[in-house]
Amino acid sequence: MKAKEKKVTVKNRKPYERLSDTEKKKIVHEINSGLIGQRAAARKYGLNRKTLGTWVAEFSSFNARPREVAEEAIGNMNENSKTRILAKQVQDLTKQLEKANLKISGLQTMIEVSEQELHIKIRKKPGSKQ
Repeated sequence: MKAKEKKVTVKNRKPYERLSDTEKKKIVHEINSGLIGQRAAARKYGLNRKTLGTWVAEFSSFNARPREVAEEAIGNMNENSKTRILAKQVQDLTKQLEKANLKISGLQTMIEVSEQELHIKIRKKPGSKQ
């Protein structure tokens, strides 16, 4: 009689066995959604942090529909996890908004300085034709 073969998962695999792309994407999704950090994921799955960083860079660009994936993942969680993820998203979006506002401010200052010092007219007059 043949013994039943167990399905190989991340937790019961051999130490140097390669993972499939679907398993890698699952781990990267956990990291990107904020459920677990890179360091904790490395400990949980017995992987190197640099390897996880490479996977995050590689597989994060594959999310063609990140909103749908995020909504599906959020639908399967409890309220505490949802709140934590949404708070992290708000924090990230706030940082992006601050960076965008700072960039706009810097560009406007650069335009004003170049118009004053170099006497270059950069801004169009409101009634001019395009």
